[in-house]
Amino acid sequence: NSDSNLDHPNYWINFEHLGDLTTFAGFPVTQTTSGPHKRSYSIDLRTRIPGHSLRIDLFREFVRVKLNGEKSAYRKTEGLLGDPITGKMLARDGVTELADYADFGNEWQVLPSEQKLFHEMDPPQFPERCLLPEDPRGERRRRLAESAISVEEARRACSALEDSLSIQDCVYDILATQDLEMVGAF
Repeated sequence: NSDSNLDHPNYWINFEHLGDLTTFAGFPVTQTTSGPHKRSYSIDLRTRIPGHSLRIDLFREFVRVKLNGEKSAYRKTEGLLGDPITGKMLARDGVTELADYADFGNEWQVLPSEQKLFHEMDPPQFPERCLLPEDPRGERRRRLAESAISVEEARRACSALEDSLSIQDCVYDILATQDLEMVGAF
């Protein structure tokens, strides 16, 4: 459940609002706030998988999941994270490779027979299809000339980031949202 004021946590666990979140599935959980509108949850997997953890970062309504440690430890991971070793977007059958992000998202839409992760179930819900994001090669490109923030400004805002993929993602997010503060998500 996204929270516009992330200075204070807002979550549900085991059907309880702000329930005890010191462990998740038997693993220790650490919560941190590292800036306005930014909260992180680190799930320490070291008791069963030495040197591994999961990190879930929230920035406004945006969510990022990071798998820390050897990718081979996550080889059975499936879903919207894709194959952690190859990066391929695999369908539910674990074999079919999908090339289109919209098809991939719809493939992994939660089905009525599956457990729900969120306390509230906002539309769309299956069988209604997911809402598609704007095509980054389509209308947005035509509007870039009208944007209040230039590519150069976005690159400058993201320049303090350490790796090129994070910089690329940061620039895209700033241009897509027209918000220089998106650098805070990284």
